[in-house]
Amino acid sequence: MSKTLSRRRYHMWHRTCAMSWVFMFLGFAGAGFAYNVVDVTNGATIKGKVAFTGTLPHAPRRFEVRNGPEVCGPERMLTKLEVRDGKVKGVVIALEGVDRGKPFASHHETATGQGRGAFHYAGGDELNLNVRLEKCSFGPFTGVIRADESVQFVNHDSIKHTLHTYSLKGRQAKILRTLHTQSLRSQGQTEKDFPAEKLRRASAVVLTCDRHDFMENWLYMVKNPYYAISDESGNFEISQIPPGDYKLVAWHPILGMQEHRVTVTSHGGLSVDFDFVK
Repeated sequence: MSKTLSRRRYHMWHRTCAMSWVFMFLGFAGAGFAYNVVDVTNGATIKGKVAFTGTLPHAPRRFEVRNGPEVCGPERMLTKLEVRDGKVKGVVIALEGVDRGKPFASHHETATGQGRGAFHYAGGDELNLNVRLEKCSFGPFTGVIRADESVQFVNHDSIKHTLHTYSLKGRQAKILRTLHTQSLRSQGQTEKDFPAEKLRRASAVVLTCDRHDFMENWLYMVKNPYYAISDESGNFEISQIPPGDYKLVAWHPILGMQEHRVTVTSHGGLSVDFDFVK
C-alpha cells in the first residue's frame, strides 16, 4: 500500500506517543457484556498452531529516525508480520461467548528488535493493561485490550512523544477513526475519557506516534480472559475453559480473521489449528 493511500484511508502517518497517559475506554461495542470471575473446577484446554501459506503481504520497512535518534537510534525497522517456517507469531486467539470463569492472568510481553516497550497485564478481576513506552516502542506489534477499563501509558524515554489512537471499525474492515491526539513531555501525565460514540462497533485499538512513523501497535478487544497470542512457533494454548459451545477467533491486523465453532467438555482437550493463506 502506498504512503499516500495510507494517509487518506488509514490516517496512519501522523503519529502520536505518550509519556504517561491513562485512558478510560468507555462504550466499546459490547460494553454491556458482563464477565464474572468464578472457580472453574472442570475446565477444558484448547491448543493449536497458527500457520501461513503463500507470499508474505508485508516486508519489514526501514525508517530513518529524524526525531530523537539519540534515543531511538538512527534507523528503525517496523515488522508487521512475523513468520518462521510457515508459523505465525503475534496472532490473537480469543474465545467468545464465555461470561464467567477464571480470572485474568498476569503476564508481561516485551517488544523484540530495537525497542524495549512492553505490555504488562496485571490481571485479576480485570485485564489491567499497563503500556511501558521505552526506546521509542510501545511494546509487541499485537496485544489485547478490554472495554471499560483504564489503560496506563508510562514513557521512560527522555524525549517527547505524542500518542495518537485509532479505533478499527468492524471485524474485517480497515476503516480507522481517530480517538484522541495529545502531546506529552517526558514523564508527563494526563487522564482522558474517550466518548462512547467514538468507540461503538470497534474491534481493535491502534497505537501510533506522530513523531515516529515506525511506532505502531494493534490491540484486539477481548471481553474475557480466554485469549492467547501465538508464540514464535505459532503455538497457542487457552486453559480452564468452562464446558460449553463457543466461537474461537484468530485475528491479526495484516492477515485478517478466521473463526471456528468449538464445543468443549468437562476436563476435555481440544486441538484447533488456523491456516492463513495469501
